[in-house]
Amino acid sequence: MSIPNTVVKYVNKEGQIEDFQVSRIADSICKAIEDVEGEQLALADRRAQIYAQRVTDRVYREYYDIDWLTEEFITQYLSYDEEERHHRMKDAFVTERITFVLMETFKDRLSSRDPAKEPDQLEDYIREQMESAEVDPRFTHSLFPELTEDELNKIVKFLQEEVLEMSKQELSPEILCPPREYIQDTVEKELKRIGEIQIAEGYMIYREGRKKVNEGDISELQFTNNGIHQDLVRRTLEWNVDHQCDSVFELNRWITGEDGRDLVELVEAAEERFKTDIEETAAKILERRQEIDVVVIAGPSCSNKTTTTVIIGDQLEKEGMKFKQLNVDDYFYDLKDQPKDRFGDYDFEMPGAIDMPLLNEHLSQLVQGATIDKPIYNFEAGCRDGTEPFTRDPDEIILIDCLHGLYRDLTSSVPQSSKFKIYIESMNVLRGVEGRYTRWADVRMLKRMIRDSRHRGYSMENTLSHWPYVRKGELKHIIPYIFSTDVVLNSGLPYELPVLKKIIGADYPAHDYINQLKEDNRLAAYVRGKRTAALLDTIEPFPDLEIIPGTSPIREFIGGSDYVIPHND
Repeated sequence: MSIPNTVVKYVNKEGQIEDFQVSRIADSICKAIEDVEGEQLALADRRAQIYAQRVTDRVYREYYDIDWLTEEFITQYLSYDEEERHHRMKDAFVTERITFVLMETFKDRLSSRDPAKEPDQLEDYIREQMESAEVDPRFTHSLFPELTEDELNKIVKFLQEEVLEMSKQELSPEILCPPREYIQDTVEKELKRIGEIQIAEGYMIYREGRKKVNEGDISELQFTNNGIHQDLVRRTLEWNVDHQCDSVFELNRWITGEDGRDLVELVEAAEERFKTDIEETAAKILERRQEIDVVVIAGPSCSNKTTTTVIIGDQLEKEGMKFKQLNVDDYFYDLKDQPKDRFGDYDFEMPGAIDMPLLNEHLSQLVQGATIDKPIYNFEAGCRDGTEPFTRDPDEIILIDCLHGLYRDLTSSVPQSSKFKIYIESMNVLRGVEGRYTRWADVRMLKRMIRDSRHRGYSMENTLSHWPYVRKGELKHIIPYIFSTDVVLNSGLPYELPVLKKIIGADYPAHDYINQLKEDNRLAAYVRGKRTAALLDTIEPFPDLEIIPGTSPIREFIGGSDYVIPHND
């Protein structure tokens, strides 16, 4: 096949090649705009047409444009340390694409159409393409090495071998044309690139929800197009209104003691609400104690899952039901085996970052009463550094606290009827200074900044720049399951923001760093960094952390918890 000059065909979900229609992309983007912004004054249709064309242009570049692919390949190659380049690039998407395009364009030069018969000419052709590449100076100067003659020779040899290997294969439809899944991924990426972060997230959650319905992971009745549990949000807002902490201004009055308010009263009331919700959840588990082998607590990053897991375990023990907590974080693959981008950032927010075969093998053995050699993961070193014996007695129940606990394949070795599933979210339903509700995902990011900097060897800047990966994992593999669980809990506390501001203080990423994210075209992180900084500016810092009880879920992040928190050991 000769390379087309635009996207003509794509691979549908049945694996068949059919005509590509940009209008279908425009329709899906238009729906996302209307869902997020409403139909009035959004100019959704016109904007969607423009965005869809940008998506199409990007798909073409990343699939067929030899100049773009050459520059991207060199950029990615140089961004990796020398000892990991071959390992990283061997499986990289850009390697597959440039290999295909080099092969097809080289064939057009040959009468035989067989690159294997002209290896020397192939080498010269690849070298010609590499030497003509115009790579962004950011990736050939400063911290990145320049493309030396030795490196150029290595690249040419590497790509020559890849082309010759591909030329011997029967090419799949996905090699010839972009698949539907890839195009949908590109919609998300392009919307984020141009700064339409909310629309991108709205598009993602609708897409993933429909996908999970089609795959049978959730039912039509469990589908959500926005990931918001409206009933729980309403009840939380009613509680906040009743306790005069539903806005930034009201919250600051508690912090400063205005109007005779005593902050201790708000803290105690919030903790009592959380305790009551936990006790009701534990009671539901006890009702099914004869059939449950595993309790799964899942939810987005830093939604207080660990503390909730520990507290529920304590509640069950009071009723004579023992528990055994299995920390799924210990089943992460080593960091060197996780996907890594050109900025050196790892994407370990997907279920695939977890060794699910080993986890399921261990769960099956534990349910049957066997002892396992559980791995121990060292987050600072980024790898497993040993094992320890772990067993479950007949009268014990396994408690799992995991970001992706509701992902079906994570615990597939345990029957659905033997699991009790809890979804937990930290919902801070609070109106900002302009009257719009703040985003509780921003508050969770602040918690993660504290946790990562104290216990996981990452700076707050690292956490901010990495957060788009976190959100992608949440939107794809966590939030769509919110209506498929036995219980949904809100662990958010109305006084969290002042506490987080007190702890973070001047350590929040500097304006220069956030602005550099914009220069690097990392707009998702940039937008969230600016928005969260502005939110913190409106909040008064918590005056005295000593009034927060050791049983509070916020102690999971700020320290001083009465419970043993694994990441605080």
